[in-house]
Amino acid sequence: MTTNQTIVACGRTVEIDSPVVLWHHTRGYTCPHPRGRRLCTQHDPQLNGAPTREHSKYDIQDLDTAYEELQQFVYQFVLHYDVCYSSHHCHQVLKDSTFKGSHFYLDLDGTVYQTCDLYWKTNTAPADDRQGNERAVHVEIANLSWQALAEESDLYHAPKDLYRKVRGRWQLDLPEKYQKKLRTPDFKAFASRSYGERGYFSRNINGRRVRMWDFTEEQYQALIHLCRGIHQLLPNIALKVPYDKKKHRTPLSKIKNFATFKGILGHAHIQGGSGDGVKKKYDPGSAFNWGRLRRSLAGGAKG
Repeated sequence: MTTNQTIVACGRTVEIDSPVVLWHHTRGYTCPHPRGRRLCTQHDPQLNGAPTREHSKYDIQDLDTAYEELQQFVYQFVLHYDVCYSSHHCHQVLKDSTFKGSHFYLDLDGTVYQTCDLYWKTNTAPADDRQGNERAVHVEIANLSWQALAEESDLYHAPKDLYRKVRGRWQLDLPEKYQKKLRTPDFKAFASRSYGERGYFSRNINGRRVRMWDFTEEQYQALIHLCRGIHQLLPNIALKVPYDKKKHRTPLSKIKNFATFKGILGHAHIQGGSGDGVKKKYDPGSAFNWGRLRRSLAGGAKG
């Protein structure tokens, strides 16, 4: 059986050379709370706001016009960690919310799940100007962040740290109910990198010390392919990340030009909590390898 490797925007597809499960496929995930983008015109404007309608209502009228509008108005690809065990877990959390969603999930084994056509808005990152979802597409990358540390766990109350050292590498202890939902049978989730003897990374982001183990090697490889595919579909999303030329690194906290930056950036880059009623954000966190992503996208390397 051939594995799908295409992502979709306004009915157009692009091959990304990495496994993708679409929302209408068997074992696919459908975005629980899509919305219309205000500046796009090829849908019923009532779909721009709450409440969520039945999925048959989310109809794109003229695909060519819709694609032209999407290319014009969308210029950011925002990276998130999902603070969940897996993409299946993340989907359950978003389903249980009243308005949240994400265009993509990126699971521990590198499987990309697209939950809706990129024409639609998903409410994942309002940003400090409350316009972040209008201009962006989003990916939720499976990683527990600080929830994997027993002393910081408050959502899942881990009785012990959820990563253990196995032959020199740090492996996530994934509960069986989530292990069974992975597309790759018996997949073992190892952190791509470790920091010293403790394994986890610890850095300050938007005023909080964020401690977390790294994403998997499979996630990094798939993300690089996904970034290139999204750029092909939506060229205003440039193949670049925020970069401080003086410090020779990608900043981890909110950037000054968060609303106008065209490219790939983190939730923390656009949402420092300075907007009225907007929470601080920290993803994709202290372990994310921005240098690898930047070099891969600039140089055309596969991983």
